[in-house]
Amino acid sequence: MSGPDFDRLRPRTPKSPAVRPADPQGRRSLYSAVEQPPALGAVTVDCSSCGRTSVITPRRLLGLATPSVHLPLVKRGHPSWMRCPSCGRRSWVRLGIRL
Repeated sequence: MSGPDFDRLRPRTPKSPAVRPADPQGRRSLYSAVEQPPALGAVTVDCSSCGRTSVITPRRLLGLATPSVHLPLVKRGHPSWMRCPSCGRRSWVRLGIRL
């Protein structure tokens, strides 16, 4: 015996470049933002200064609205003065609750 016999092992070949197939409905669809209606019990906050609509939980709403003013009969469009969850500034916002 002159040494170990490696004839059963596959010879090394250079790796070919991996070709990525087109992914029309795969991983991209998992991480894409799709407009969905908010879940039951969620609160939507529509900010008048940044123009964004955020969906938050009622618990987070209590934290954001701790020092706030709500004037639904005086100010029609955006009746609540509180901190916006999107931009972080205090501004007039409109609240919506999904029941």
